[in-house]
Amino acid sequence: MKSMERAVMRMLAMLICTQLIRGDMAKMSKKSHVEDFEGVTALFEALTSSPNDGYTYDWRVHTFSISSNNIDEEHVMHNCTVLYLDQCTSWNKCRQTCQKTGAASYRWFHDGCCECVGGHCLGYGINESRCSHCPEPGCDSDD
Repeated sequence: MKSMERAVMRMLAMLICTQLIRGDMAKMSKKSHVEDFEGVTALFEALTSSPNDGYTYDWRVHTFSISSNNIDEEHVMHNCTVLYLDQCTSWNKCRQTCQKTGAASYRWFHDGCCECVGGHCLGYGINESRCSHCPEPGCDSDD
């Protein structure tokens, strides 16, 4: 009888967890924490623009054009480059990793996705969780 109770409790816990994950993951992937750094633009640009030279990086780079007006009201185009870490990370690891890449700022999503933002970006890059292996499978998986 005890094993039957445990099985029922486990199934109930999995159902609750599944509902929480389905409902809350979408919300968590939209909420984020941001912070600015002094940044090392040359380092960030070197890491995100050069071929991997045989090295395997654990991130994906996204570059897109943005326009802005400078002081003289001229229309200026810039390339905004961000990198997303593949794996989910803690807030602190995201911060440290982005700082080491020379990023000007970072965005850590509450689902664990980490985005390092280059110096030419406005508004902390892309406000969307796009990490390739994050969020991790929920507690309803058998892994």
